[in-house]
Amino acid sequence: MNENIKRRTAKRDEESIYDQILGAIFERKLLPGTRLKEEELCEVFGVGRGSVRKVLQRLAHENLVETIPNSGSFIAKPTIKESKEVFQARLLIETELVRELALVFSPEKRQALEDHVAREQMAHDTGNHNQRIRLSGEYHLLIGKLADKPVLTEFLREIISRTSLIIALYERTKSNSGDVPTPPCRDHRQLIEILENGEAEKAVTLMRDHLLDIQSMLNLDPPTEKPVDLRSIFTS
Repeated sequence: MNENIKRRTAKRDEESIYDQILGAIFERKLLPGTRLKEEELCEVFGVGRGSVRKVLQRLAHENLVETIPNSGSFIAKPTIKESKEVFQARLLIETELVRELALVFSPEKRQALEDHVAREQMAHDTGNHNQRIRLSGEYHLLIGKLADKPVLTEFLREIISRTSLIIALYERTKSNSGDVPTPPCRDHRQLIEILENGEAEKAVTLMRDHLLDIQSMLNLDPPTEKPVDLRSIFTS
């Protein structure tokens, strides 16, 4: 096989592996701390170790994978501090993207967003929770794409993937959360109406509230140390 063809084939394989691992992170099938064994990935994807290592290096560069010498590669486990910074970055980037989109909104762009929300709703209605999480993240990326801001959108892609890890680690359970979940797709639908009206600042406010609402469903407060009653532990 021609060397150029070999290189192109390897590149396509690497992109495919990267997309599939990223999708598994989006859908929370790969949870924080999961080990990614090189030999197993080679077997699963039918590629050589070199291609797998390139993908793992790329994911490590994006802070989605942590490589530990003599131990291997693991899905990253963001700290509380890192998690708060991720949401801070999302606020900065996404409020700017939605403001830009409001200035260039069109019927075609409305249709693209509506089609995507319809897929989100279908995933919810069929009980496909993981797919709905992935589609929700992709909705935010679609905003960047429609705003024609490829650089900011690429930054956002990494941040949203890290958000999936953060949610997997810190999402409050129903028993310890007093928050009422937001109806699926409500904010996404409402944002479309605001964008169509050209209300840029109102769109910014909704996006900010939407992201803060997501963050409020996470337990990002450091655990408080409680006094230990040794008597009750050892005499019970």
